[in-house]
Amino acid sequence: MEATIMIYRDTIGRPDAKATVSMFGWFTPAFGSAYYSLSHVNDCPDRKWDGNTAPEAIAAEMEADGWECTIRKDGHGNPVIDCIHKETQAVIDAAQAAASAKFAGAEHGYIRFGALPDGGRSRNHRDNTLESGVSCFEAEIASDGSFRLLLTQVLEVSYLTVADRPAYRLYGDRVGTGADGEPLLRVDRAVKM
Repeated sequence: MEATIMIYRDTIGRPDAKATVSMFGWFTPAFGSAYYSLSHVNDCPDRKWDGNTAPEAIAAEMEADGWECTIRKDGHGNPVIDCIHKETQAVIDAAQAAASAKFAGAEHGYIRFGALPDGGRSRNHRDNTLESGVSCFEAEIASDGSFRLLLTQVLEVSYLTVADRPAYRLYGDRVGTGADGEPLLRVDRAVKM
């Protein structure tokens, strides 16, 4: 029988290999005894250990389940175990290597999701004002026409709100920066991707 490879994913389906084991309850003994708990944003199973468990024993248990663990101390001197799931990290590393190879000679450009706004200016909906150009995302565009966006954490959230719209490659001059830190362009041409 072939072994099943376990890949843990975050809430939007991306591989996520990180987890942390921390101690809880040590500062409020009136509410119960201290315990260790596995904290994560991926879909790995929740785990708990008694507060008297040696951190080395927890790390050994995690490592037996395919994790690589490092023990350190938090700001209160309590043990913290940083964990990386090896199979998931291998998938992440392979995807990053493939993307780096694919985009090694990529061209810098701009991508917009959704039709161009009338008048050539996007609306800042928070302040209900017009931006100085069309909102878009910076991107690397490979020779085959595929692209990867260059996102900050704020722009990653913005992207999630428009990702289902048609993508356009924009050509033109950058005229500013929008309210979320996105590039603003005076668009000369838009090509549907």
